Formats: sequence, structure tokens, C-alpha cells
Amino acid sequence: MNSQKGTGKIDFALGSYGVEFRLSDIGLRIKKTMQDTGSSIRLANVKNENINAASFKKEKLAKTGHEYSIIQMPDNCYIGRTLACQDIDAYAKRDTAKSRDMITGMMPPKLVQMMINMAIGGQRVSNTTNPLSIYDPFCGLGTTLIEAANMGITRVYGSDLSPEMVRSTEMSLAEYIAEERVWQERITRVGGTPNKNFSDFQSRVLQIDARDISTAKNKLEIPGTPFTNIAIVSEGYLGEIMRPHEITLDRAKEERRKLGRMYDEFFAGLSRAKFCNSIVMTFPFWNLNGTYSYFIEIYDIIDKHGFEVVSLLPWEMKLNTMKGSLLYRRENQTVGREIIKIVAKK
Repeated sequence: MNSQKGTGKIDFALGSYGVEFRLSDIGLRIKKTMQDTGSSIRLANVKNENINAASFKKEKLAKTGHEYSIIQMPDNCYIGRTLACQDIDAYAKRDTAKSRDMITGMMPPKLVQMMINMAIGGQRVSNTTNPLSIYDPFCGLGTTLIEAANMGITRVYGSDLSPEMVRSTEMSLAEYIAEERVWQERITRVGGTPNKNFSDFQSRVLQIDARDISTAKNKLEIPGTPFTNIAIVSEGYLGEIMRPHEITLDRAKEERRKLGRMYDEFFAGLSRAKFCNSIVMTFPFWNLNGTYSYFIEIYDIIDKHGFEVVSLLPWEMKLNTMKGSLLYRRENQTVGREIIKIVAKK
């Protein structure tokens, strides 16, 4: 460990993944050993747990300090040094900059980013000859399109049944792209290399019923062979908004029936359109005072129309549901999201 320039002081933190350590206790022993050699040292861990991104940024550990982590994998144990962390301020800015609609609900940007990664797998975002495309048929406030653009994907498309949601997506996406272009120009002027290139950026947002996916296929005029290099990432319709005291098992069953009819038409349309790329979508589940009602009908619908569910994470991690999906629900939320990855059967 090197000391901060001009101060002789060392800031550091410890982390552990896949294995439990009393980080603060170990850190204090390291601190005492270093102090015995005459070093001025400060430990950022205040508890026996990993520091979060906010603390990493506040302590300026990427620039003037160090975080070392022990990472336990099935076959090996690694020691690593953290070079960077997520930009929590940028996430918050993109989230709060969108037009607000608390009735519609909003997916957290980080969750959307993970879903995009799950959909595109190891495909190169920067492929210029056959660029990746993302399509959200329930685009809502435009979160998926904005996050795809932020990741460097230059073909983003969306549609929604609501004209208000279409306008909201167009406005939010345009504001994001305009601001990013200003930043990229500033970076270029001072001799830097921008990490995003929007010179060939294409987007289109249309008012289309998601059940009529063949219309979307034709109207979006996706470059190249339609639906060959496009992935669908979306928060599907989660059903009627209900307050906690309004949710009953019968209400949840009725919502499942209504959603089942809609998604049956949606996947039938995808089948007719011969969609053959990845789909990562969220579907609802309901919290009934600690008892959960799941939209299990979606699995039969997916299978019926020539698609299948694939596990989002390796089974040995034991984080998936028995169906291979992942569950996401904030504390006190009555409606959670079940994240499912879907592909066409071979």
C-alpha cells in the first residue's frame, strides 16, 4: 500500500465475497501492524461487512486509497484490488431525470442494466457491422432505451399502447442523448477519447399494442434482417395497481387470468413474427401478507408458442427459482417482479 501523496496517510478497506470474514477485526490487526512500522493508516470498514459504493466514492479509494477483497469461487480463492465502482450519482441522475409516473411504476436503472446484460450475453456492444438492437414493447417511461444507450447500444426501439408513454419515452431519451453528446464533445475538445459514440445512434418509439408485434416488426424498420440481431428487454404489464389492503388471493387470481389472455396474444405474435433472439422480461408476483401468488400461467404460455425459459444464472449458484428465473421485490412492495429469460425453441 502506498500513502496518499503529500500526506503519508494510507486509507484502505477490505471486502469478502463467497466467504465470511470479520473484516473490521482483520482490518484493525492490519492497521496495528502497519502503525508499528511507523505508517499512518485508516480503515474505512466501520463494521464487519463490505463497504458500499457510496463509501468507496466518499473515501476516494479509487484515487487515494485501496480496497482489497477475498473472492471465494468453487475451485479457487482470489485476492483482488478494486479499481473502480458503480457511479451511483449517474444512476440517480438518470433515474430522477425521467418523466415521473408513480402509477405506472419505474424499474430501477441498475435492474434494467442487468437485464440487458442477461439478454445480450457475450455479444459485443461495439459491433459496427451488425450492431446490437434493443426493443422494448412496453417502453413506459423509456428506462430500457436510456440504459441501452448508456451502455453503448446504438439501436434502441420502443413501443407502447399509451400515447402518453410514447411521448414520455421520446422526451426522456432525447434529453439523455442531448446531454451525453455535450459531454462527449467536451471530452474530445480536451484531447480525451469518449467512451460512447452517438454519431450513428438510431431510435424509434411508436404507439403500438404489444399484442400486435408483427405491426411493430414492420413499422420499426429495423436495419438488416428484421428481428435477427435484436433482443427484447422489457418490464411487461404488471396488472392493475392495487393498494396493500386491496390485494386478496381472488384478486390476484383474476389478474393472472387477465394477464394470461394478454400474454397469450403477445407470444403468439412473436411466434408469427419468427422472433429468434433473446427475451428478458419481468412478470408480476403478489405479496399477500407474506404469502405469494405467482403468475405461473406464463410458463405454459411461453411453451405453447414455441419458446422456452433458460436459467439466468448457473444452477450451482442456487440463486434461481426452480424455473430458472430471479425474483426482485423491494421491501414493503406488494407487487414484485419475476425476471425470466426466454429463447425460441431449437
